[in-house]
Amino acid sequence: MEPKKNNFNPEYFIRKELKTFSPYTPGEQPGLTTSTIKLNTNENPYSPSPKIGQAVKEVLEKGLLRKYPNYHSRKLQELVAKDHDLDPNQILVTNGSDEALRLLFQTFVGPGDVVVAPDPTYSYYPVLTEQMMVGARYEAVPVLENLHFDFTTLKNRKGKLLCFAHPNAPTGIEEPKDDLLTLVSSFPGLVLSDEAYIDFAGSDASLIPQIKDHPNLLVSRTFSKSYALAGLRVGYIIGSLETISWMRKLKDSYNVGILDQVIAETSYADKEYFQEKRNLVVQERSRLKSNLESLGFTIPNSSTNFLFCKPKPGVSPEHLYLSLKEKNILIRYFSYGICKEYIRITIGTKEENDTLFQTIQTFL
Repeated sequence: MEPKKNNFNPEYFIRKELKTFSPYTPGEQPGLTTSTIKLNTNENPYSPSPKIGQAVKEVLEKGLLRKYPNYHSRKLQELVAKDHDLDPNQILVTNGSDEALRLLFQTFVGPGDVVVAPDPTYSYYPVLTEQMMVGARYEAVPVLENLHFDFTTLKNRKGKLLCFAHPNAPTGIEEPKDDLLTLVSSFPGLVLSDEAYIDFAGSDASLIPQIKDHPNLLVSRTFSKSYALAGLRVGYIIGSLETISWMRKLKDSYNVGILDQVIAETSYADKEYFQEKRNLVVQERSRLKSNLESLGFTIPNSSTNFLFCKPKPGVSPEHLYLSLKEKNILIRYFSYGICKEYIRITIGTKEENDTLFQTIQTFL
């Protein structure tokens, strides 16, 4: 006698909110061994600190992988805290800065709450709002015609949480610090300054020093961009002792592994190498911008490791994106809102940037 067939359907059990949910769409990731010139996900074109190899070797030789990692990533906490004159407990180290953002939303965004953000900015914020599945509402405030934040409108919005990338993504624009702090002071809820690209901006651009005077302010950082560790997944978020203590309650028990911690610590401490590679990116950013502008592109000043480029009239951004893809050169095209008029190009090595420029020149 054959056993009765089980007609179990998981769709019957999932939450109804998930049925219409649209997940985050990352940039295309080709195979690691391909010859594609990858300028679409804002990765660093240079290798991370050469001191990492020895640090990893010591972990393996000491047999530390058989042990659980430090629960708080304490050494990394202390390194960051020392640089910014903070209490280490104001820093929550996370599995990439995306985990930090998720914990922030999980801790503070509840049923019917409003999340406010400029538009465009990091496209994960509306996804996170929906992922909470509590009926929170996302309110996007369009940027001005010059792509800068509409501070007048943002100051008049009310909500539980205000999020923005600083410098902004995908525009690359660094807003005046005084304007941002005025916005922080006027907003009735929490404010996140997402500083994924801050190391490519001015030396005093970060809002971290102002956390002590603005208890509603949080700042997130990542090792993915300027430290060339996108494959590692380490980030952190800084805020008041009280705010971070509430968020820490929801983090995974051991959210950052031993190797991740050691590699991040080693990279963070190697400041000379970091500065050298950071400067190379900034130099190439300036050179590539000038080259593309000579072809008729309109490009706002960038304080990141990418350029937000509007092709000259008559050239379709989407067509250019697809044509470059056929030549094994990946850039980013967003097909919505004001972004559909632009392409976003990550700064590569000199050789990669030259190949990109020559290919675009031929296309035009």
